Amino acid sequence: MCKLVMIDDNPMEHLIAERMFEKYEVFPDAAHSLDGSIIIDFLHQHNRTANVLPDVIFLDLNMPKFSGWDFLQHYEKLYPSLAKKTDIYVVSSSVDIEDQSRAEQYPFVRSYLRKPLRKEVLAHLFSLYDPRITRAS
Repeated sequence: MCKLVMIDDNPMEHLIAERMFEKYEVFPDAAHSLDGSIIIDFLHQHNRTANVLPDVIFLDLNMPKFSGWDFLQHYEKLYPSLAKKTDIYVVSSSVDIEDQSRAEQYPFVRSYLRKPLRKEVLAHLFSLYDPRITRAS
């Protein structure tokens, strides 16, 4: 089962995502956090336990207390010690090309996605990580 964690300071974004996940039958066990520092702490505590680490993180950039940029800087230091490498997808409403370029400088950032996420994007991402889905070679 694919483990996804969504980090966004807006509770409405979590509600929308959860409804989309249910409707499109993707990421059934997604976890949600309003604060990226909590996820950094979790990753620190469980860095050697691969089966509890997420496969994917959806990360908002613009958050007041602990921004997505703060998260990426902390994650960069933590990344080498993780038993399982988690892929990060920046999910932002920012259309600033500099934000996208800066985010994609991190080797673990797989893509920069713009809100709102579409069904096709969610289905594609889920298919990349769910071992039950057979991919054509």
